[in-house]
Amino acid sequence: MFPPRYFLLDDQEAVLSSHGPVRRMPARPSILAITSELPWPLDRGGHLRSFHLLRGLAADFDVRLVAPVEPGQESLVPALTGAGLRVCAVPVGPRRAPVETLRVVRAAISREPYVLFRRHDRAAVHQAVSAQLAINRPDLLYLDHLDSAIYAEGSRVPSMLDLHNVYSALVRRTADEQTNPVVAQYLRGQAALLERAEERAAMRAAVVTATSDEDCHYYQASGARRVVLVPNGVDCDAYADLPLVRTSKSPLILYVGTMSWGPNVAAAKFLALDVLPRIQLRLPDVRLRIIGREPPPEIRALADRPHVEVTGAVPDVVPHLREAQALAVPLESGGGTRLKILEAFAAGLPVVSTPVGCEGLRAEHGVHLLVAPREGLSQALVTVLTNRLLAYGIAERARDLVREQYDWRSIGSVARREAHAVVHRHAARAYQMQDAG
Repeated sequence: MFPPRYFLLDDQEAVLSSHGPVRRMPARPSILAITSELPWPLDRGGHLRSFHLLRGLAADFDVRLVAPVEPGQESLVPALTGAGLRVCAVPVGPRRAPVETLRVVRAAISREPYVLFRRHDRAAVHQAVSAQLAINRPDLLYLDHLDSAIYAEGSRVPSMLDLHNVYSALVRRTADEQTNPVVAQYLRGQAALLERAEERAAMRAAVVTATSDEDCHYYQASGARRVVLVPNGVDCDAYADLPLVRTSKSPLILYVGTMSWGPNVAAAKFLALDVLPRIQLRLPDVRLRIIGREPPPEIRALADRPHVEVTGAVPDVVPHLREAQALAVPLESGGGTRLKILEAFAAGLPVVSTPVGCEGLRAEHGVHLLVAPREGLSQALVTVLTNRLLAYGIAERARDLVREQYDWRSIGSVARREAHAVVHRHAARAYQMQDAG
């Protein structure tokens, strides 16, 4: 028997088996994508990855996106529609303590994690997914983040699971940073449950896509049938006009990150209270600018210190990247790969990071950035700010690296290739079974 193959027929494709045409299929296969929140605006790493991969898939597939929409978010939908996505918005109410308490209890009874998993389990989204499956059965389910796997349970449609992190490792690291022993113990328990959820989801998916080599190895060991590296990326064209290395009499260090996330808060405080004073012993006029939405009071209070700015959310980070002389990434926990570093690379801005801060990137210390433990971060930043030749060299090589390996256009082509492969394999098995019958 010859394997099935595709050919164009007017506006449709037909699948051939050894017995001839079996059925006609749409020329563009369809994807039903599920996310736990609208991937817009592009003001955080998760949104950037979700948006660019979905837009990349929409180049070859008809993509329907099911996502919950809270009051006031309806205005975000047209931006996604303009990117080629058909958004199935599911109205949901704001989170309320009694409902969240019930989710916590249900997760505990079922021995499943609430954190990063059952917290996003919404009945209205289940109903919307079931309706979309019934209206027009897709060729592929695209599950964005681990929590979206909840909505694929029991489905016979093959799935592509995009995992932005190793979620269990992220929560375990956060537990290790806690000073409250009760919270730390709870989070360690959640991390253990997340490991089980990761294993189940990875084994069910036709393909798992992960952001780094380390994450790929983890999900392979978890029993995934196929794991493919689809790294985080950056729109290199958006930063192409920025010069390599900038000079200033009062050098500016940037820290960029969502300030509602604990590790970013800890990193920003460390920079302002520990690193900046040490640098000022050598460079008295150096400044620190902390950029990120939802800064808590403890971060806003840092702006009362000399030479420290706290902007909160900004409409566009490019002007800040243009003005700065270095990006600092003193993270001690987290996962995946750092989109903020890729943006700085594309912008020609030298980067100084802890080892954890640049985990997952194919970037080398002394070649593309400077890597130092927290206690050595201030000296590394002084080096970048005072050694113009070194700063120019690492910035130039880092920009070349992102253009070659981390541009969203090339990354989107990898995602499309894997999606096509899953659809083709599933169709081939279906027609083999039909022929055998």
